[in-house]
Amino acid sequence: MTDVFFTATKRALNNITSNYDMVWPTAVGLWNLRCMVNGVKKEFPEITEAELAAKFSQGSGIHGVNYQRAFIQTTWTQQQTKFAWILLNSTIPIFEGWLEELKQNYFTDMDVKALQFPTQAQAEVARLTANSSTMLHNSFYSTYLGKRDRCYAQLDALLHCYRVFKEARNCYMHNGSIADQKLINAYTDYLPFATASSLCVSEVPDFPAPALGTEVQVSLRGVVGFSYILIKLLVSLDTELLCAADAEAEFIARYQQKHKIMRTLKPNADESRRQVKQYVQQCGFPKPLAVDDIITFLLNNHLISK
Repeated sequence: MTDVFFTATKRALNNITSNYDMVWPTAVGLWNLRCMVNGVKKEFPEITEAELAAKFSQGSGIHGVNYQRAFIQTTWTQQQTKFAWILLNSTIPIFEGWLEELKQNYFTDMDVKALQFPTQAQAEVARLTANSSTMLHNSFYSTYLGKRDRCYAQLDALLHCYRVFKEARNCYMHNGSIADQKLINAYTDYLPFATASSLCVSEVPDFPAPALGTEVQVSLRGVVGFSYILIKLLVSLDTELLCAADAEAEFIARYQQKHKIMRTLKPNADESRRQVKQYVQQCGFPKPLAVDDIITFLLNNHLISK
């Protein structure tokens, strides 16, 4: 998990991947079922719902599929839109849950809401990292700076994009999918940042312009693109937050989990450094750059002995 520092971040990234591992096969299966149902209906226009169920649902353990409504009356475009909402509703909570997990485990005074808004997030990160960890910064920060998908300089632009999709989800969940003023405001604020260069992407996530009081439109392609924005947010924030003194608890927890018995350093300085490098990498961290800092930290926390 050397691409990110926190276990919670790795878990969140895996959850995004797992979503797509389920959604894409499901979408392909639905497309093929559409083709089969419509083919049968074309050849046998009088076929009943019961007969369709007997043909396509037999053995699945699933009952109650309305084939007429799902595959005859509903277009593939409409079904892709439904998939987009399902995906968006399962993706937004991953980011929210990640923030809550960091707050619960490490950053007890974290303002979770501030980290979801442009212009507020960087100030909150600066506050959380004001009490910094010299050991973590010197050992890992520059390594994580070069990781793929990190673009902290574009954090505000990424969060402007996040706000649009978050407000769209809020409208879906709480306003009958009707666009409210918060969504309109978020979209207006986002427009100056809706460029590939501002978001560090090859394609800006598609989001049709909302109109106040009308149904919010989302596309599957747009929600897929938004998932990549979330990945960038996770990776970028992870790298900055690892520099906080509070993040040392993650380092200690993983070290103790991997090394349940206290190790004794070899007398030779070079050999002891090689020891510690190995111990740290065994915990899933990248090769440390400031080994002496880590040795001092491990000694002070009674995790190794001389």
